[in-house]
Amino acid sequence: MAIVGPDYRFICVDISGYDKNSDGGIFDSSNMGQRFEAGLTNIPKDKPLPGQNESCSHVLIGDEVSALKPYFMRPYPYRQSRLNPRKENYNIRLCKARRVVENAFGILVKKWRIFFRPIATKVETTILTVKTACVLHNFLRDKQCDNQYCELQPPDQPSQQSAFTHMETDPKRATNLAFSIREKFVDFLNAK
Repeated sequence: MAIVGPDYRFICVDISGYDKNSDGGIFDSSNMGQRFEAGLTNIPKDKPLPGQNESCSHVLIGDEVSALKPYFMRPYPYRQSRLNPRKENYNIRLCKARRVVENAFGILVKKWRIFFRPIATKVETTILTVKTACVLHNFLRDKQCDNQYCELQPPDQPSQQSAFTHMETDPKRATNLAFSIREKFVDFLNAK
């Protein structure tokens, strides 16, 4: 699991899950997921979306297998979005934002070809290899694109807006809060 910023840098990685588990299950059982659920993350405070007045939480984004939570947005189910242009637009924009994560992993794999095949080492060595590759990836991303590594960057640049903020957790109200936050993003993405 990884949190990736708009500059294709890995902000947080958790290398503890196995491929046989779903992404949502891996996130929920990971240290990262448990820290988000407990509200123990160091995330910036809520602030309004660009051009908006009402404060909104920064969130992680995921795919349809992820659970909707106040700190984790997912697309609307197809049955709900196919007949609602606002929800469909939200899903399309969320998918485009998720591509940043996919692109970051693509850049990582293209540069460090060890990921083209299963890594035949002990689990501890594999974890260390993945962490090292992520650190090196970030180091090379920090260079001012004066090297060949930065040329692998996809042509469509995302905006440099922050993606996270601190959120109060209330397990009894999480679903309603999550729906409310998603509606703010739907309104914002359909206002443009």
